[in-house]
Amino acid sequence: MNENQMTRMEMIKNKINSLPIGSTSDSNHYWCVTCKKFFVLDKPECPYMTGMCINTPIAVENLAPESTEALEKFGLFYPKIPQKLLSGLLKNNLFESGKRLAEIYIDFLNEWKFQLSKEQPLQTLKSFIIILSGCETAQRVNENSVTFVLMDAEKIWKKDQIKLILLGAIDYLKDIVGIHHELKIDFIDIIGEREIGKYYCAKCGMFFEFGLKRSTVTCPLMAQKCMFDPQSIDNVDYSSDKLLKQFEITPDIYKRMIQSINGTEVVESTLKILLEEWKINNNFDQILNTLI
Repeated sequence: MNENQMTRMEMIKNKINSLPIGSTSDSNHYWCVTCKKFFVLDKPECPYMTGMCINTPIAVENLAPESTEALEKFGLFYPKIPQKLLSGLLKNNLFESGKRLAEIYIDFLNEWKFQLSKEQPLQTLKSFIIILSGCETAQRVNENSVTFVLMDAEKIWKKDQIKLILLGAIDYLKDIVGIHHELKIDFIDIIGEREIGKYYCAKCGMFFEFGLKRSTVTCPLMAQKCMFDPQSIDNVDYSSDKLLKQFEITPDIYKRMIQSINGTEVVESTLKILLEEWKINNNFDQILNTLI
């Protein structure tokens, strides 16, 4: 780095340090309006781009999250490990299990200060479907019905399984959000037999799983701003501590869902297989504790 670059970096750092600090959350619950991440933290400081990010995480007590849309990032881009664990656990009473998971979702939204406005009924339903399924979801809407179309669901679930679970969930949620259309679940396969991409960003230390497997991808959370490209996990080395950190500071909605279902032994055996897919062979107990 030359002298001019060093001076510029110092100027940027000094400017960041001169800006107002964020409010501390009594519950350690924070969110970012820019990158749409949610965090469990001890202080309002970006845990991924510490010292570089101009934003400060927002305490939910200071300003409530504006839309459940931001929560969809968990389902769309984060490693699908929690969803795959749930798919291995949920075997019986699927319709009723869906209702129970929807109750957990509502409790989670209330704890994180989301305003459950009936002005966004479709958004609230769609967010739940994406969080639980891990699938991109389209909507076909007319005056009588809403059909949610899950994309490539069989990468994670059996279609009959997730359909019954979601039908039970949205049957519970529709009265809460005030939607009176008939609600349906359907499927479409886009990727088919091709492999889903697993990626790691060496700069922020986050892991992603989405889309077709490629050698590099644009950051799915900060596509217009991030200067770093997550790499296929086949091409980079990383520590299991990074994955553990991502689980630890991500809100525990999946932990709540997994804990509501009996089957710890199934979780442990399945998790070992899933972590091997991510080239993780240590910190197993710590990672397990963040999920159950």
